[in-house]
Amino acid sequence: MRNEYVIRLKSSKHKRKVFRHLILASDDTEDRPKVLKYHVMTIIILAIIFSLVLGGFVGLVIFERGRDQRFERTIAERDSVIEQLEGDNVSLNGEIASLNDKIEILSNTVATKTANENELTETLEAQSIPSDYPLTGSATVNPMDGDEIGCVFEASDGVTVVATASGKVSEIYEDENYGNVVVIDHGNGYITTYMNKGDAMVKKGDEVSQGTTLFIIGDGNYELRYQISNEGTYIDPLEVIQIEG
Repeated sequence: MRNEYVIRLKSSKHKRKVFRHLILASDDTEDRPKVLKYHVMTIIILAIIFSLVLGGFVGLVIFERGRDQRFERTIAERDSVIEQLEGDNVSLNGEIASLNDKIEILSNTVATKTANENELTETLEAQSIPSDYPLTGSATVNPMDGDEIGCVFEASDGVTVVATASGKVSEIYEDENYGNVVVIDHGNGYITTYMNKGDAMVKKGDEVSQGTTLFIIGDGNYELRYQISNEGTYIDPLEVIQIEG
């Protein structure tokens, strides 16, 4: 037989406190009614506790959900920053590569310029050393007379006397025995002296280069007396002159 219970609430007073009774009755005559005694405040307190627990649980759920959302936003912001930084890194790498290319080009340019300047300096220095032949044509060579150190060249018509190195004409004067004298200071300790009875083709103070015409060999001035000194000491020109052929 199925048992059915009927719930009846019955109030009772006990020492000024109100109690409630919960009676559980069954339609089965063999089952005795069951009476549960409770206090109203107990129900209220339980309800309050339940509300607090439920509210705390709901608040915890909301808090956890908000925290998850904040975490997701933080992750998204971090990913965005990382993506931007990666893009900036790629851009910077491109700029660095471009700058490296420019630096390499500039380095090569500077190296080439330095090499050219060094080559030019060496060329200019070489042009300042009186190693060239003092005539444009062939001639016989004899040592100078007495204790003088130098050479005497005897050339033919049309041959010109030229500067054996670049420099500046420091002196021009006449010598009663050798004619006109042209002295060139080469700025590196070397000084060359050219003596010929022809007319000087330069004047004092002129800047001359290697090969500049100083005299023209002609009738009556076939002889060239040539001297070289270095730091005030005369040296044999044949030790310096580079004769080709």
